[in-house]
Amino acid sequence: MSMRRDERSGSSSVPRVLTSVPWVVVLLGVSLLTVLLLVALLSLRGPERQSASPAPAPPIYLPTVAETTTSPAPTDAPLIAVDTTASPTVSASSTPSRRASSARPSASASAPATAAAPRTGALAARYQATASGRDYFEARLTVSNGSARGQDWRVELLFTGNVKGIQASSGSGLSVTSQGNGWFVLRGTDPLGAGQSAVVQMRFSRTGSGDRPGQCTVNGNACTIG
Repeated sequence: MSMRRDERSGSSSVPRVLTSVPWVVVLLGVSLLTVLLLVALLSLRGPERQSASPAPAPPIYLPTVAETTTSPAPTDAPLIAVDTTASPTVSASSTPSRRASSARPSASASAPATAAAPRTGALAARYQATASGRDYFEARLTVSNGSARGQDWRVELLFTGNVKGIQASSGSGLSVTSQGNGWFVLRGTDPLGAGQSAVVQMRFSRTGSGDRPGQCTVNGNACTIG
């Protein structure tokens, strides 16, 4: 009887093993697919992280502006500005030694001329252009008294009509008058002492070109231009 029971139990266990084999295969396949899927995901994450980092931005170069130098006016001298677009005005005026004539000089301002050297002992003036820009130019006027006594001085500068305004400064007293059409009159408010000089720094506004006057006189005598 026992032998038959053993035979029955042995014969029943074989089908159970056979029926469980497909599930083992399925589990192994699922595990293998899971491992492959994880490997694929990890291999894709690497390129994503590398591509996600932005490329370094190119360097930015700021433009540089060239420095422009102009001759500064004396810091201790008052600045006188005259604009010829308005009616003729007198700035920083004191009692002038001679009233300016309202008639424009007949000499043409289109052809600048250099005057001969002044006589020894006479009142002399020299005009020199020092800087030039697109819509302005700067100049220096030097008035010298070579005589043995103090003298009042009056300088007339006659430009073409493209010169519109003037800013002038001097260490000594100065009066500036605009007669219009590029005609400017500069006077010393005090007599210039014997053997002394007065230096006037000027800045003119203009349209077009040109930085030399067609006429420059000091007390009616020709100045030196240049």
